[in-house]
Amino acid sequence: MLEKYLAKREWASLYVEWTIRDSRLEWNFLKEVIIREELLDGCYIIMTDVPSYQMGKQKIVTSYKKLTFVEQAFRNLKTVQLEVRPLYHKTDDRIGCHVFVCMLAYYYIQWHMKQRLKPLFESDDKNKYRLWTFENVIERLKSIRLQTLSVAGVECKIISDLEEDQQKILNYLAIRL
Repeated sequence: MLEKYLAKREWASLYVEWTIRDSRLEWNFLKEVIIREELLDGCYIIMTDVPSYQMGKQKIVTSYKKLTFVEQAFRNLKTVQLEVRPLYHKTDDRIGCHVFVCMLAYYYIQWHMKQRLKPLFESDDKNKYRLWTFENVIERLKSIRLQTLSVAGVECKIISDLEEDQQKILNYLAIRL
């Protein structure tokens, strides 16, 4: 029974040498393997099928790091922040195409907004003390309300009073309400 359990634990055989003798488990750590593996702790290994003459090491790493923007965009699309739901397509291909177009549009908007909001982000604190992130900007803009009021056949648009930070964001984005 113990043998079957340990056989399923492939990771155990990487770092531990073990045998069962007379219904007793004998084991010891493979120290050389552990030391060699510790040298890679905290390191990423990026593999690609792109030939080195087409893309150098630095460009591969930069491309990999840009994936975080796509992942962030996808996370924002799926969450309550932008609420890209429901989808009324009936085939998987159409659903996939819809999500793909939404991702492209969102990534495009996100990239341009980050470019225009660069002064806002650069003037902010660092790390956990940051006030401005892309998500925070979206949250601040979500609270702006525009309503159309119709009285006696006359329509007028009412915009909520903007707070100072909202106006600052809109100024950077070159949006006038």
